[in-house]
Amino acid sequence: MIGDILWVTLPGFLLGAGVMALANRRASPAVGRGRWLKLVVFFLIVHVVLAVAAAGSAWIVALLLAVLAAGSVELFRAWQRIVPPRPVRVWLTYVIVAAAVLGTAWRLPPDAFAFLFVVTASCDGFSQVVGQWLGRRPLAPRLSPGKTVGGLLGGLAAAMAVAVLVRDLLGVSPVAAAVAGLMTGLAGLGGDLAASWVKRRAGIKDYSSALPGQGGFLDRFDSLLGALAIAGSVLAATG
Repeated sequence: MIGDILWVTLPGFLLGAGVMALANRRASPAVGRGRWLKLVVFFLIVHVVLAVAAAGSAWIVALLLAVLAAGSVELFRAWQRIVPPRPVRVWLTYVIVAAAVLGTAWRLPPDAFAFLFVVTASCDGFSQVVGQWLGRRPLAPRLSPGKTVGGLLGGLAAAMAVAVLVRDLLGVSPVAAAVAGLMTGLAGLGGDLAASWVKRRAGIKDYSSALPGQGGFLDRFDSLLGALAIAGSVLAATG
């Protein structure tokens, strides 16, 4: 069933590319090239993770362990750049989130993980391209200057639409899928803003340059970690 998601992701990326082309009309050539690189790498990451999901729960947990391990290194480097006294609660939060993520990933069926991932990726991707095209009002300028209210609304709309399209992964009604999509998008936003808070305190733009056009592992997967820890826990408890 995970393979059926391709009928959603491929048109979704084509639509995202079209919106990005419109947004790039107001951008410099250098900025435009950077955006296209980010989109291409994002496309590859999305489909690699979906392939891992299709391989089963053990592979999903292994992937998340790798992401969390790399993320802990990135987080430590960022934490060291914070002017003392450094907030210890950063690590307490990370450990709690990591435990929730791994526990949820092990309990959720692979199809449910794929649902959370593709909905979170849709929210992330469309938040960015819609924000670049139509976004005007900053969402949280002190935490993440690039995020806009328009981008968030576009991202949440995409998350709900994609959730309805792939609802068979959860076996729920369209209304329940839309609610799950909204919850997943908001939970992913929470993870994104939490990671951005640390970056702002550390005075850095990205956690690392490990993923071309994406930044570090936390830059790319912070929304997924938030979605798994919060929305995934709800799905695991009710499923």
